[in-house]
Amino acid sequence: MIFVSIYRLLPDYHQNNKNNSFLLILIILCFIYIIFDISKSFIPFKKSKGTICIVIDDFGFSNDDIVKQFFHINPNLTVAIIPNTTFSRAIGKYADSVGIETIIHMPMESHEAIQKEYPLSLNQKLNSKLVEERIKIAFNNLPNALGMNNHQGSKATENLQLMKNIARTLKKLDKFFLDSFTNPESRAFITMRRFGVPTQLRQIFLDHKEDKNNIKQNLDSLRVLSHSMDIAIGIGHVKPTTLEVLMEEIPKLESEGYKFIKLSQAVK
Repeated sequence: MIFVSIYRLLPDYHQNNKNNSFLLILIILCFIYIIFDISKSFIPFKKSKGTICIVIDDFGFSNDDIVKQFFHINPNLTVAIIPNTTFSRAIGKYADSVGIETIIHMPMESHEAIQKEYPLSLNQKLNSKLVEERIKIAFNNLPNALGMNNHQGSKATENLQLMKNIARTLKKLDKFFLDSFTNPESRAFITMRRFGVPTQLRQIFLDHKEDKNNIKQNLDSLRVLSHSMDIAIGIGHVKPTTLEVLMEEIPKLESEGYKFIKLSQAVK
């Protein structure tokens, strides 16, 4: 049918045989296109086995070779930087230079009796104005950060009013939020959803134990979760053993058909 249509569309073909060469070339090109288009339906579509997102926390306190190597594991890793720390700005700039996505790793109040002091943190005693002020300071320190997740925060994330104040500010700044889920009573995820802040929930911590086999097992659990979830999200930390495992295992997982994405592609 396509050949007939082409034949009819060419003006004065029957009266002028000089167009024969042009018509022949056109028919051959159309024939090649049709064969190629049909052949695509016989080529099996390679569907990914699962989609995985990995966030690496706790950047900001050092800027050594271990830190820099994390930026070259995989272009789809997202790094979370604690704001206003000694090396936070330098690390943010380095991440930008190599095309790695960054977020704010915001310290938040914990239930732990002894808590480390941070240059910038959020707690349930702050009013909405102070919450907004501190979040803006964090993003001024790391201007290219696309979102935020909580560092610790077992006490902060269960406080509904604080989560509302954080959500309002992030919405205003057009940023997203990852609930690190350090407390099963966390209200962060559901509050962000209610306020229209793109969000997601962490499923697996990869490296609470700095043991290579344990990290591999946790990464494998994340892999298995990706079979039943749209996206499986894991959080690791700036640790030499974590670096070693991810450098070994991520290329293997990709070769097996697993897809790695940035956090900005995972939130909704």
